[in-house]
Amino acid sequence: MTIQIVDTASVFQKTPKPEALEKLYTYRRSDEVKGYIKAYPFLAPLLVEAHDKIQEYFGPQSEVVLEVVTDPEADDERELFAFIQTNLTPEEVVNKLNRLDQEWWLDASVRSEGKLCIHTEFV
Repeated sequence: MTIQIVDTASVFQKTPKPEALEKLYTYRRSDEVKGYIKAYPFLAPLLVEAHDKIQEYFGPQSEVVLEVVTDPEADDERELFAFIQTNLTPEEVVNKLNRLDQEWWLDASVRSEGKLCIHTEFV
């Protein structure tokens, strides 16, 4: 795996939003993710900020996958998930995720209007 350090501020200013986000994240079912972000454009700046925070807490090598997840009990209920891929121990993941939540995400999540969720995914 190649580690690419991205200056998110310059990428976001020089590149249209969809292309900028594609440089920061891996998309699972790309068309769904792009459509979701287009439908909820207020998520774009939050996703840039989230990328920086995830890198801060989980390290610059952390890859994050965006996926639109549909609630199996309510087909019209969809949410964008940012899965932080990690091979850390479960204890390390819980500690880092708790710090991310307490120090940033719990306050920032209000801006997502319930449309974005951050989780981890073991690889």
